[in-house]
Order: sequence, then structure tokens, then C-alpha cells
Amino acid sequence: MARPTEEIREHHKHLEQRLEGYWKAVEALDRLSARERMQLQDFIEFLKLELLPHAEAEEKYLYRKVGEVMKNPMFTRTMEVDHEAIKAYIHELEGEIAQAYKESAQQQVKKIQKASNKLEGILAVHFRKEEEVYLPILDGKLSAEEIEKDVITPMHAASTGSAGHGHGHGHGHGHGHEHGHGHGHGHGQCNH
Repeated sequence: MARPTEEIREHHKHLEQRLEGYWKAVEALDRLSARERMQLQDFIEFLKLELLPHAEAEEKYLYRKVGEVMKNPMFTRTMEVDHEAIKAYIHELEGEIAQAYKESAQQQVKKIQKASNKLEGILAVHFRKEEEVYLPILDGKLSAEEIEKDVITPMHAASTGSAGHGHGHGHGHGHGHEHGHGHGHGHGQCNH
């Protein structure tokens, strides 16, 4: 029998698969060719239009529900600090990518890879904490219907709402195929 939070776990898996492709692309950077620069811009777009709205929706709905169940709103504060660090690392990575036009390719590749590695490290641990601590708390205390109504549906609405144009062009394939994937993750796994 599927756990009540299965849909959230599936969404995480989707995000992690997308991220894995980007980590590999960053690791393989060479001379910051036009194609590589395009991949980096696509990476930043994914982080800003899909990952960050997901994080914001988690804070509003998933973390709030965990805080309610645990009868302590401070219970999730450490994870909110993670989100603050994730935002800062994304900003740092975006800055390093923007500098790619101004410094030697070799120097800038190293800086981009370093910023990317910091982000990769925190995200791996962050997803693990959610899946091994927060989601089991909800699975043990709430029904699938409660989780759907109070967490999944509002999270989906919030993340697609704040990244509307990111999702809107997902099925157009106007530029997704050049990078080896499309956009519009919400429509693929959040069957609402």
C-alpha cells in the first residue's frame, strides 16, 4: 500500500533526477562553449522557476503541517534555514555563471563547479531529511486525504502559480530538447 506522502516522494525523485543531469553537465564543463552556457542558463532557470517555488511551497504547507502535527512551529525552523542557504547558493551560482563572459574559461569553470558542488551537497542532505524525518511523521499521523487536501494540492497550486511561465512553456518544446529535457514538471507527476 502506498504511503500517504508517496506523491511528494515522487516529486522529489523527479527533482533529483533533473538535478542529477545538471550536476553531470557542470562536472563536464570544459571551455564554456555556447552550448555549455546555454545549459548553465537552463540550469539557473530550473533552479529559479521550479526548485525555489517548490521550496517556498514546502515552507507554507508541508512544514506548517509538520509543525502542527508536532505541536511546535519551531520544529521545522532548521529546514527553513536550509532553504535560506539553498537560495544563497543559487544566487552565488548565478553570479558565477554571469561572470563566465568576463574571466578566462578555465578559471570560471572551476568557480562554477565549486558553487554547484556546494548547492549539490546541501540539496542531497535536505531532501534526505525531508524524506526520512518529515514525511514519515505525516505518514504516521495523517490520512492520504488529509495530506492531499492540506499539503499536496496547495503546494502544487503555489509552486505552479509562482512559476507559471516556467510551467507554461513546458509542453511547447521550444527549447527543452536542446538541453536533453523539457520543462513543465508539475504536469508530469502531480496528477491533479
